[in-house]
Formats: sequence, C-alpha cells, structure tokens
Amino acid sequence: MMTSVYLDFLGNSLLWVATVSSLLSAIFSFQKQHLIARNFIFLTSSILLLASFYLVYQFLQNNFSFLYVAQNSNIFLPVYYKVSAFWGAHEGSFLLMILLLSLSMTISNYFIRNEGFIMQANVFASLICSVYLLFLTTASNPFYVLSNSPVNGADLNPLLQDPLLAIHPPLIFSGYVFYAMTFCFVISGAIGKFTKELFDTIKVWSTISWFTLSFGILLGSIWAYYELGWGGYWFWDPVENVSLMPWIAGTAFSHSLIFSRDKIMLSWMVFLAIITFLLSVFGSFIVRSGILNSVHSFAADPSRGVFLLAILALFTFASFIIYIRSSEIFRGKWPKFGSLNYLLLLNNIILMTILLVVLLGTLYPIFTEILFESKLSIGPNYFSDLITPLTVALIIVFTFEQFLRLRIKTTLLFSLIIVAICLTVYMFVEQAIFISLILVAALIAILLMRLISYLIVNNTKLRFHKLLGHFSVAILTFSILFNHNFSERIDIKISEGDSINLLDNEILFEEIEIINDSNFNGVRAKILINNDFYLYPEKRVYKVGGQITSETAVQTTLIKDYLVVLGDRFQDGSWSIGFSKKYGILLIWMSSFLLLFSILYGGIKRKL
Repeated sequence: MMTSVYLDFLGNSLLWVATVSSLLSAIFSFQKQHLIARNFIFLTSSILLLASFYLVYQFLQNNFSFLYVAQNSNIFLPVYYKVSAFWGAHEGSFLLMILLLSLSMTISNYFIRNEGFIMQANVFASLICSVYLLFLTTASNPFYVLSNSPVNGADLNPLLQDPLLAIHPPLIFSGYVFYAMTFCFVISGAIGKFTKELFDTIKVWSTISWFTLSFGILLGSIWAYYELGWGGYWFWDPVENVSLMPWIAGTAFSHSLIFSRDKIMLSWMVFLAIITFLLSVFGSFIVRSGILNSVHSFAADPSRGVFLLAILALFTFASFIIYIRSSEIFRGKWPKFGSLNYLLLLNNIILMTILLVVLLGTLYPIFTEILFESKLSIGPNYFSDLITPLTVALIIVFTFEQFLRLRIKTTLLFSLIIVAICLTVYMFVEQAIFISLILVAALIAILLMRLISYLIVNNTKLRFHKLLGHFSVAILTFSILFNHNFSERIDIKISEGDSINLLDNEILFEEIEIINDSNFNGVRAKILINNDFYLYPEKRVYKVGGQITSETAVQTTLIKDYLVVLGDRFQDGSWSIGFSKKYGILLIWMSSFLLLFSILYGGIKRKL
C-alpha cells in the first residue's frame, strides 16, 4: 500500500497562527502601539510553547504516524532521549530556536517599561521571528503525517544519544537567539539614541549570550573528547568553527561595549553586534544546508540551505543599510597610541584576524569545489599555525593593559620580567617546547602576580572579573599548547590475557564482557592500567538502525588523561585498541569553567 504524506491540521495551524501573530506584533510595534504589540508577542510565545509540547507529546507516545517522530525515535529509545529527539534534526531544532527567540522577546517586554527602544527592538525581533516561522512552515515543517503509520521508527543518531549532547544543541541555539536579541537592541539604538537604560539592557543580553554560547561550546568539546574516540576536544570541524566564529565576534563585542560611550568604540560595538548576529544565522545555514561534510551535519538538506542563504542575504543587506545610514553618529577621533581604548581596538583587530582565519579555513574548501570541482580539506595545522601566534599576541595585549595605570618604571619592570623568564626557561628546557608555550607561561606568572596583588590590596579601580577572565584565557592557551606538544597515541593489536608496555605504561587486557541495554547491545573490554585502575571501553550496536559506535574509556588525573578506544575484532579473536595519553586536559576544563565564572561574575557585578 502506498503511503502518502500530509500536514497535521493542529500542528500546522499552530505554526501559521504564530506566524501571523508575529507579523502583527512587528506591525503594531512599528506603529508604536505598545500594549497591542506586547499582547501579540505573548500570544506568539504561548502558541509556540503549545506547538512544541504537542510535538514532544508525539515522541513520548511513540506516534510514528508523525514523519518527524518516525525518522528520529523508536520504541526502545529512553524517555530522556525521546525528549531530546525533539531538537535532533532540522525541523525540531528550528522550532526550538524560534520558541527561544519568542520567549526572549516576552521576557524583554515583561521587564522593560521604556516604550521607546523596546518598540524598535520589537520590530526587528518580530520580523526575524516571522521570517524564521515562514521558513519553518513552508520548508521545514515538523508536523507532516504518514497515512500508514509504521510499527516502529528509525533511530535517533547514536552520537546524539548522550546526556551532554542532549544539552549542547539547545545551549548553542540559545546563544544564537540571545545574540539576535542583543542585535535588535543595538540596532534600535543605532536608529534612535543610545541611552543609559538601553546600554544596561544590551549589557544584560550580551552577558547572557556570551555565557550561554561559551557554555554550549565547552559542553560540545567535552562530549567530543570522550565520545568520538579521537582523544581530542576540538577538531576544527566546519560546524565547530561556525559556532566558534560568533563567539569570537561576541567576545570582541562585549569588550567594545564596555567603552562604547567613545564614538569609535560605539561604531565598533554596532558593527560587531551585526557581525555576531549574521554569523549566528550563517551557522544555521552551514549546519542545515548540507554544503559541508561534518559529523555534526546530522540532517543535511541543500534546498533548505538555499532558503536559509536567502534569509542570511536579507538580514545582511538590511543590517548594513542601517549601519551605513547611522554612521554619522559614530564618527570620532582615533584613540591615542598606548591608551586603554587603543589597546581595546588592537584587541578587536586581533580577534577579527582570528575570525578571518577561521572563516577562510571553513569556506575555502567550498569555493575550490565550486570553482575547480575538486575537494580540498584544510587540516588542523592551518588553524593552529596561524591562530597560535595571534592568541599569544592577544594575551600580551591584555596583560600589558593590566599595568597601564601603573608607573612607567613598573610597566618596564614587568616587561623585563617577561623577557628574563622566557630567556631563562628557553635555555634549560628541551627544544621541543615552542617559545609560545614559554611566553604564555611567563604571562600567566605575571597575571597571577597581578591577581594576588589585587586580592591583597583590593584595588577597587581594577575589575576583578576582567583580570580573572584574562588569567583564565592565558591558562587555557597554555593548557592547549601543552596538550598539543606532549600528548601521545598508539594503536595496537592485542588479545585477552595479553600484557604489553605502551608509552611507558603497563597494559593488561583482562577480558571482554557482553553488555545489553534497552536500546543497544555490545561488548565491553576490561583493561588494567599500571596495576592501578581499570578502563572499560565499549563497542555498541544499536538495535534499530544497526549503527556501530565506540565508547571511549577515560581516566583523568591532574596532569594527564589515559584513554582507551576499543576497535575491531580480528578473525583470530584479537582486538585492535587505541591507547592515548593526553596532557593538560583537566586544566583545559578548569580554565574554561573559570572563564565562564568570570563572565557570569562580571554580569552580576554590573547588576545583571
């Protein structure tokens, strides 16, 4: 019997009503009818909440007559993953993004009573929401229904069946959406006037956006480290890059916002707000278009990508028209050489250079394939070789800034300390250590001394969260360089009961165990490391889709991590395993969380 597909009346109706409601909120906001506009914004959020709960309910009920449910869930899937399957592919992820945007608008309108800038922000936010809803209803509708319901559905991608990755996508989406709200308030100021209340509102949304996107990227890195089996936390995968790019631009934006009362910095702030928002939209295009191959591109559809590319072009054109028309109010003098604003501009230029490196490395393979019909892969060395010196330069700039208010003699003294430490260490360490690693270590020592002096003197002129944030970035950079230079990996063939020395570690492969779960079957190896602790890597076969995955076993210590990945079984009964020692991983996570704390603390200090 032939199966036909049609739209569910209730679900589709809810999306169309939300689209009309969002358009009406934009119209009434433009007409400055605040009360009516607010009511339509609240109505849009309510309808989208109802539509989202309606879709989640179909997952929980195993209603495989819904095409989206049948493609991303099955009867064996645990309840937790049935809920997370809601955002596991195109349709649900866009519905979630639009819901988050609508709720952000609702929160803003509930707490902000200044009708001047909130109305202008509502116009842009409602239009963005309407365009996305139009895309969802016409090109990516999650409410298609099958005339003949299958007995069981397909499987949610096994890589998504992980607690961290169930949380990671919503955090990334939230970061994108919150930057869209930040953009709307910045544009309202560019058209009208930047008041103190508007600046305070932008700071709130900027902090929330920066923190959320940072947290989402960090969780994705942790997931990649223990789930993919490569023993790495960042692979310069194209979709990793497109989440990193708005974060880089957002970081520069947050720094520009601090000194945005200066017209040059105000111009940078508006420009960076536009760039951050457009990069967020660009991230959606890359992930959903299928134009790039990536372990993250779980559901590629080029036709949808064309629609999203049109949306990106529309937003880009409109944003820069507004920016150019408002450029008169941003004209000011270039800051004095060596001043705080000068260093901040230098900071932004370095960050934008890093952003350009990542952008070119992500897009260049696309252009070569389009123009020359040949596939090109840009490896990690391109990114690390170019970004490492830029990051070190960035750390030097913000370390120097910490001593800008001190006397010239003191600043020169600390500069000499940097040179002395670098030269001394370089004379006595192995040549394999890069000078950048030594230099960053010296900068960390100086920042640490500055941090201690702050705690002792409690100088109120200094911003503790700023110093802490810069210190955490220096620690993070050092940890990454340390990990890159000293980590080791080896692949071997081994049988049960065998003992072997690998990378100066004694490895005993004791046995293989059979494991069974509600959603998969598999095997688990029991491996003793240095007669001290066991690692249990797994090989899983999922029941519905038949996908095979490897679950990495990790033992974390202060200095290094031990990782074991279980590979294939050979005909003679032996197994291939990958054994790795990864240095500085714990320090990477700790410095990242320290950076998150500094962002959050800074926001609270500004009366978030």
